Amino acid sequence: MKIENEVQLMQLQMMTRTLKQTSGDSKSFYRILNSMLNAMSEQDLAGLNPSLLVNLLRELNPKTKKTSSAETNDSSDSSIQEAVTKASAKYGIDQDFIMAVIRQESAFNSSAVSSAGAMGLMQLMPQTAQELGVRNPFSVEQNVDGGTKYLKQLLNMYGNSKEMALAAYNAGAGTVSSRNVQSKDQIDRLPAETREYVTRVMDYYNK
Repeated sequence: MKIENEVQLMQLQMMTRTLKQTSGDSKSFYRILNSMLNAMSEQDLAGLNPSLLVNLLRELNPKTKKTSSAETNDSSDSSIQEAVTKASAKYGIDQDFIMAVIRQESAFNSSAVSSAGAMGLMQLMPQTAQELGVRNPFSVEQNVDGGTKYLKQLLNMYGNSKEMALAAYNAGAGTVSSRNVQSKDQIDRLPAETREYVTRVMDYYNK
């Protein structure tokens, strides 16, 4: 099934190139990809090469930013609120904290794709999404559930420190460890992007 799925992605790539040439609109790609991911079984997805999907998304969107004013959704979107409420109760994380992460990661754009290939509201990389059991990263409910599950894992790892969990969410636990960051007071050892990320999310959370 792995080969068949990768062939499907390559076919989608060719289809999207044609769409972009004729209309300049790549949104159709995400609608098609969303339908395909929903139709694939867990076994199919487990055999899918994550790097192929990342490379495909990067090629189709070489200058993609996480959000744009035309595509940004509203935090009052009922589907997002429902997903956050459900994930909050399931994993015991403050709804406002989840919302703050979503705001920074994607500005509530469920179709957001970063230049690195991170997808959806909470910007999950394909490999991370698979590990978290997320079949369709463009699904509001699945993405929020997976992202919140990951936040919970990080909070447990760092003694419930929101700042440390956010630093690891952005930079990766490996980077946090390699720079010997053991508390929020040592976050200044991390890259500027991560320091700014933590500050912004906490500002959103505390408002």
